[in-house]
Amino acid sequence: MANPEHEEILDFHDKVSVVLYRAGISVFALFLLAYAVVLIAKAGLFVVPDGIRLTILSGLVLGVVFSAANIHVYSKTVRFFIAFPGWIGMFLMITDPLHTRLWLSLGCLFITFSGIALKESFCFQVTGLKFVPFFLAAGAGLMLFELLWQSGVLLLAAGVVLLYLSKEKWQMPLHYDIGDKSRYQV
Repeated sequence: MANPEHEEILDFHDKVSVVLYRAGISVFALFLLAYAVVLIAKAGLFVVPDGIRLTILSGLVLGVVFSAANIHVYSKTVRFFIAFPGWIGMFLMITDPLHTRLWLSLGCLFITFSGIALKESFCFQVTGLKFVPFFLAAGAGLMLFELLWQSGVLLLAAGVVLLYLSKEKWQMPLHYDIGDKSRYQV
């Protein structure tokens, strides 16, 4: 996890990994907001073309891939438990082209971003981050029971908080995300 007081000298790989991690948060937040709108629309409140849904789901996966592959946490065990559910979610989504268990695929992606939100809430004081795991878990659970507009509202809230996190992250120096490289377990 990052230590903002420690200013590490970053090489090219460090800079790229931080940029990809932050880009993943941004992409995930934007596509989560879009998916929330799709869920609210599917509840019959307004119409969204069906073809957009696949693009949005792909964007959610892309955001998770960028962030999970480049997360900066000292403990490799914690890193594994944050990133691995995202890879499972991606696998489930790819192997289920009809999206019969979409709530499960998204639930795994949401576990990864819940871990990222909690990690960021320990490092930086960003309003609302500790609520993101609840919003994402409840949103996935409500999808299981086809309570779409309720799920959409919770995912909308999570998306707003993550978009705010993204904005704050892009304003921070890159070394804040890395911390002390000598403390990482490889």
